[in-house]
Amino acid sequence: MSEIPSIKVLEAIKPINAGTGEDVLVYSGLEAAVQNYKPTNAQRSNEVWNSKQGSLEDVSKARQLALEYLLRTSEKVVESNEGNRDLWADRFTQATTELYGEPEPTEVIKLLMNEVGLLTGLKDKEGISQQHVNFLLDVYQPIIADFSVIGNIESAQAQVEQEKAAIQKYGEAIREKYQPIFDLVDEAGKTEFTFTDLQELFTKALDWLKDNDDPEWSKWEVVLVDGIILSVQASGRKIKIGTHRESASPKDTCGLLAHELLVHALRGKNGYKTGDKELATGLVGYLDAEEGLGVLAREAINNESPEKAYDDYIDIALALGTVDGIQRTRKEMFEISYARQQVRLELQGADEAVISSLAPRVWGHIDRMYRGGRGDDLGTKQAIFTRDIVYYVGYKQMAEYITSQLANGRSATEVFNYLSQAKFDPNNPQHVERVANPKT
Repeated sequence: MSEIPSIKVLEAIKPINAGTGEDVLVYSGLEAAVQNYKPTNAQRSNEVWNSKQGSLEDVSKARQLALEYLLRTSEKVVESNEGNRDLWADRFTQATTELYGEPEPTEVIKLLMNEVGLLTGLKDKEGISQQHVNFLLDVYQPIIADFSVIGNIESAQAQVEQEKAAIQKYGEAIREKYQPIFDLVDEAGKTEFTFTDLQELFTKALDWLKDNDDPEWSKWEVVLVDGIILSVQASGRKIKIGTHRESASPKDTCGLLAHELLVHALRGKNGYKTGDKELATGLVGYLDAEEGLGVLAREAINNESPEKAYDDYIDIALALGTVDGIQRTRKEMFEISYARQQVRLELQGADEAVISSLAPRVWGHIDRMYRGGRGDDLGTKQAIFTRDIVYYVGYKQMAEYITSQLANGRSATEVFNYLSQAKFDPNNPQHVERVANPKT
């Protein structure tokens, strides 16, 4: 019996021309991935039938099967013509929302109302493109016009303020234990960190951790890879830095240390110490908590709201038509995102060179939502990949969790240590039980 390979969706549906703005997204690995997984489809199905219903194993096996069919659906979308495009695009979008979820309309409205408030305050402001401000208001205002969430705004704002205070305390707990890592950023004396600077910095951080935190850190390494990523591969104990990354500011670099090293890598390292590999690489269903905690840790260190997580959530909702029922094309979403980013850069006083290089970054952001499909305007339905809502969804869940734990008398240090034990979701009873009793 052949070994059953784990489904790697993101690798298969990564467009080779992402970020270029070309009319059609192109894939080089999708067809090969689908063919590679087909011979073990029957085994994958049998594993689902033979697992204990409702167990973590059952959820994991069923998810693998669903991911395989997601890739098959993606192939159908890419190969479809005008006659059947809507059918396969709709099925792909439905599959991604079942796997990763979709934005909640009320939550989207709250975020959009905040955006409208900020944009309204920029009306007639010197140095800010009024064309883009008015364009965004014309997009947002009709969407929120028919919704009455004003009565909930006051209580929601009070909750946000409690969460912000809890996040600040969480950041203090991180700095109390790991401040020397963040000091490395200041000691470097740089105004920006290139990919080689980040490699050197993360290597120094691992050296400090090995000597002052846990000898197990000696098993981890920093490697350079082709691309723009900065990510943690817990299965190989690697921190990967793309050689085409844009340079990062000192503040952004501190955020990367908090997010990648002191969430993803730390939870992986501690998970290995339990002897339960799944606690090191992630229990099924852990992703929301994992990425949400990463976003939260970045805010905790830098004291800045997670705008990118907000943007992902709003943009996927707009692309889906979650609130107004109007699916938007890839080009339409580019125009919305580009306008928002230009206004933000102008507000920050960015120079013309930074603004002129904005388009590829915005296309890269948009193409993450439309990967798996062709991204063109053929047909009336769009193939939308909703995975990136995980950052905002997880952020809210973890902010609420930490706030409640502090309110119940636990210290921020206790909460940080508990959450750092492994890659698990503290809101999932099965995960909590697994952490208490690792499977070795």
